[in-house]
Amino acid sequence: MATGAKYYHSCINCGGINTDIRNENGLPCEQCLSQEQINDIYESLKKMGTLKDYRLYWNFQQNFDMFEKFFEHIFQKPLTGYQRTWARRFLLSKSFTLVAPTGVGKTTFGLVASLFLALNGKKSALVFPTISLAQQSFERLEEFKAKLENANAVKILLFNSSMTKSRKEEFEKRFLSCDFDILIITTQFVSKRKDVLSKMFFDLVFVDDVDAILKSSKNIDTLLQMIGFSEDEIEKATERLRSKNKENGQDTVSNGSKNKGMLIVSSATAKPQGLKPLLFRELLGFEIGRFTFNIRNITNIRIKKKSKEKLLEIINILKDGILLFVNTEEEGKEIVKFLLENGIKIGATWNDFEKEFELFKEGKLNVICGVSSYYGKLIRGIDLPSRIKYCIFWETPCFKFLIDMDKAPRFVLERVFVEYLDNHPKLKGYFKSVDSLQTEKLRQLVSKYISKEDYSKIVNEIFSHLKLTDDGKLVIPDVPTYIQGSGRTSRMFGMRLTKGVSILFEEDDTIFESLKSRLMFLLDEEWVEENGVDFKNLMEEVEESRKIQNHDFYQNDTKSRLMIVESPTKADTISKFLEKASTRRYGKLSVYESITPEGILLITASKGHVYDLETKKGLHGVEYHDGKFIPYYNSIKRCMKCNTQFTDELDSCPKCASNTIDDKKEILKTLRELSLEVDEVLIATDPDVEGEKISWDISQYIKPANSNIKRIEMHEITRYGLDSALKNPRQFNTNLVKSQIVRRIEDRWVGFELSSKLQENFKSYNLSAGRVQSTILGWIVEREKEYAKSEKTFTLLKLENGYNLEIEGEIECERVKAQIVEQKIEEISAPAPFSTSSLLSLASQKLNLGVPQIMEILQFLFEHGFITYHRTDSTRISVTGQNIARMFLEKVGKKELFLPRSFGDEGAHEAIRPVKPISPEELKELAYEKYAQGISQNHIKVYQLIFNRFMSSQMKNPKVLVQKVHFRINDIEIVKDIPVKVEEEGWLDFLPMQIYPLFENKDYGITDKRSYKKHTIQLYTQASLIDEMKQKNIGRPSTYAKMVETLFKRGYVFEDSFRRIRSTSLGKKVYSYLSQKYGEYVNEQTTRELEKLMDIVEEGKRDYQEVLQELYNDISALVND
Repeated sequence: MATGAKYYHSCINCGGINTDIRNENGLPCEQCLSQEQINDIYESLKKMGTLKDYRLYWNFQQNFDMFEKFFEHIFQKPLTGYQRTWARRFLLSKSFTLVAPTGVGKTTFGLVASLFLALNGKKSALVFPTISLAQQSFERLEEFKAKLENANAVKILLFNSSMTKSRKEEFEKRFLSCDFDILIITTQFVSKRKDVLSKMFFDLVFVDDVDAILKSSKNIDTLLQMIGFSEDEIEKATERLRSKNKENGQDTVSNGSKNKGMLIVSSATAKPQGLKPLLFRELLGFEIGRFTFNIRNITNIRIKKKSKEKLLEIINILKDGILLFVNTEEEGKEIVKFLLENGIKIGATWNDFEKEFELFKEGKLNVICGVSSYYGKLIRGIDLPSRIKYCIFWETPCFKFLIDMDKAPRFVLERVFVEYLDNHPKLKGYFKSVDSLQTEKLRQLVSKYISKEDYSKIVNEIFSHLKLTDDGKLVIPDVPTYIQGSGRTSRMFGMRLTKGVSILFEEDDTIFESLKSRLMFLLDEEWVEENGVDFKNLMEEVEESRKIQNHDFYQNDTKSRLMIVESPTKADTISKFLEKASTRRYGKLSVYESITPEGILLITASKGHVYDLETKKGLHGVEYHDGKFIPYYNSIKRCMKCNTQFTDELDSCPKCASNTIDDKKEILKTLRELSLEVDEVLIATDPDVEGEKISWDISQYIKPANSNIKRIEMHEITRYGLDSALKNPRQFNTNLVKSQIVRRIEDRWVGFELSSKLQENFKSYNLSAGRVQSTILGWIVEREKEYAKSEKTFTLLKLENGYNLEIEGEIECERVKAQIVEQKIEEISAPAPFSTSSLLSLASQKLNLGVPQIMEILQFLFEHGFITYHRTDSTRISVTGQNIARMFLEKVGKKELFLPRSFGDEGAHEAIRPVKPISPEELKELAYEKYAQGISQNHIKVYQLIFNRFMSSQMKNPKVLVQKVHFRINDIEIVKDIPVKVEEEGWLDFLPMQIYPLFENKDYGITDKRSYKKHTIQLYTQASLIDEMKQKNIGRPSTYAKMVETLFKRGYVFEDSFRRIRSTSLGKKVYSYLSQKYGEYVNEQTTRELEKLMDIVEEGKRDYQEVLQELYNDISALVND
């Protein structure tokens, strides 16, 4: 259900203003088409004489329908999900890589596309790696052509080096005179005849094997010339690339691709090398993609006892289709000999790889053995899903590093030095960027500042949960090799993902746990022990996944989807754990293409909000017609010179007059065009009110072009989070959208009005005001007054047992009488996991970080897949979260302490928690090993707070002996509950508490006494201000940091040397002015009531138009003042 808002540029026909009601129904604006019940929009627009851009979309759909029917007529089968996407790109005249598993019709698509173009008077060149493939394709094309009514109208020309002399002469004549519609040639022909080909123009060049083409850089130039690029354009693009390599600059797509032909290439098997392949990205906006598939369906099994007899037993159970990986060839020869002696048909890669592998492929060998090297042929160079079902690692592939100071690798030296600096703060200031030091310089510094004894101690501490050998080596699992090797067992087979099994013989628990945690971080994969495996059922599952039915290769249940997230970082993170197959530069957006079992997934980012209220129409962007408030949303613009953001239709920046403007309209255009390529659009902006509004805004621009658009929510950026989101698409929640509209309009009305009054009164355009912002400023100003009046004298007495006792007043005494009133064992309740407010408060207090900085860190941790969504009021922990705590406790041998708790009812949102059972120390290791990028010490510290609080929430409560002690000091009596002994640790492992010495019934001497003055009412810190906002229900998790940041930015407040917030002279004057003249708009009560009103709209209990009417009535006096 639409909201009644109007959106600039969203009319699909004229690009003007349209209502969300019409956008939802796929209709152009009223100026283009007045009626709302239309069966044929195209004909109606034509009839009215208002047909403009809608013609392009209509033509595109007509062409697609025509191509779809043409394909089915020619090939006798419908387009697959992959081919539908390729067809759309083809009809949009886009160049691209065909990224897909083998056997889904890449070549067939190229052949049919060339025929389709031929019938429309356009020329194509089809390039194949061998003459035999070229001949086969020619014969298939002739078969396809025979099904055409006007078959003779299509001229196909094939070059075959084995042709007779007369046929060659005929070919040469037709070739030079361009007497063909479709030219079928080989890669070698492209190389030999580049002088002629480079002067021809083809509407389509289809390359069936790009690997062969890429072997020669001159071939790349020839292909580009064949689709219309001049030598000069290619040379200039090459120079731009050289310049970017030197400057490490950002990529841009040349505009030179307009009015050119199309280049469609099959995916590469190896990563393209050198500068020339980058020309495809520079000139055509796409990279040569590789079919990579990082989604796996593998059962990982650990066998703890390593024996040849056990290996033989396992192989006899599995029987066939087994890869066996050993760490050395010498060890492998011994194992192969043993297995051969026991009747196993096994080959070895170190003998003759091609011969042995061929025997394995033919089924004459059941097992093939190779060394587990990352670049080994058996690890990376094979793809045989029908035969490879199981892999066995004789032991974990590992890296071994010397840890001696003189020979240790860089990451060891860096970790040791950083750890040392953390304990020497004065020295730390001199080495703020350890990672920028050259390795030998770093080694010299380690040697200079750290003794060998201390070095050894630090190494043993920081690598305590990794394997350190007696001969001074650090052993770290070679995770990429394990992933690559085991990945051979689970591949795309037709349209299916095969089931694989990986068995690891590993006796060392430390090495195994290291591998397990890294695998969990990278792939979310778990392990089972041998005794938990039903081999019979597992093998049946493996075989079933490889049964290919006749229809499997052309089933139509695969589809293409475009997923839009907010942040480019988030898009990149998702593409990495899916393993992006191709990247395209599309306008201002990077678009990542990945393959999933369901089909093609395109991932890109809107880069935040795309629309916001304009300011000119009505009251600050909101008009009132026929009893309804109508907000007008325009695309967000940003001045590239002074960074000013605005929405009005202006040719230049309203602040600095620069005409270099970045307009989100361009991103919206790109998203709409991208939506034409896919079957379905999924908008995965953040799972909160702001995210819902962004997704709604994006949908307004896209929906007229692709009506199949849904909302998905990712509460964590992990494989699990993605899978869960893709399985649960939903419609847009318009109650959330309306709530955000109300909040934004209220903020605009009150904020603009109050700000203009301030600016006029103080003659400064840098000032701003708002209900929440000004209310918080009032707290700070009033708290300072209370603080000034609250100074009192206190005395701190240090007792002989070390306990500190603080008493109000100046005390003169020599002894304190202590009497134990009660002594009992208390169970200390587990703390709730963090919500946004509680985390901001504690992190600000503990880590000495500002709230905006903490929010940046949380955003990073969320977008990179380390924590759940960080803007939340919830403390709920899901069953998934509880299992993470269980897995970690099992890993560290403390599973008996696990006690799952939910901390709230079932709901969409969770508390802030880790998304994987990875400790802060493990995260630090992953960062140093380059598995996790961009992790700083502050990221680790914030993550540690989250991890420890979460783990504590899922553990048994500690039991502590507590003494209730009555103290008597002169005539003063004080009673304190004092924890004196831990009886059961529980969650104290993660959140230690202060334990004091046991008290006795006696008088205690005083070893130290100090009197001082202090304030009983404290000034706000950023931490306590966030607490206050939460407790008084002012603001929301998404606005806490922004509100605090705005107060500093406007110069209303500052932090003193103790990080306490104080108001400036300007801040006091601003608050005084606002509270005296407009106090009803900036007081706590009305602000809190407004927050409740927003919640009611969000829950769908009030019509948002009624609420806007109330708000309008409320501010009328302010507007008319």
